Amino acid sequence: MALSIGESELLMTIKQSVLNTFHRVGIDYNSFLNKNEKVTVSNRFSGETCEVIPLVAELIRWVYATSNDYEEGKQSVNVSDFDRVRYFILEVDPEAYSTCID
Repeated sequence: MALSIGESELLMTIKQSVLNTFHRVGIDYNSFLNKNEKVTVSNRFSGETCEVIPLVAELIRWVYATSNDYEEGKQSVNVSDFDRVRYFILEVDPEAYSTCID
């Protein structure tokens, strides 16, 4: 089941360590503060889709882009930061994680 709380409520509950990671890797979570509409994201390999809040959609996009960079040898993000973003997706939206990340 997708996340049921609003984006603003979610942002108020994000741990400081995750916010620090967002800052380090350039994820502008503030631009998602008042966006609660669902958007469709799809797995880049299987095409399977799910509905998520905009912040989760941006995080999935970021994971895909960063993964592509790693594959091309452009390793500008620490693996621990990459994993923290992935685990955050798992924590707030397990369905999106299993559909698009896992």
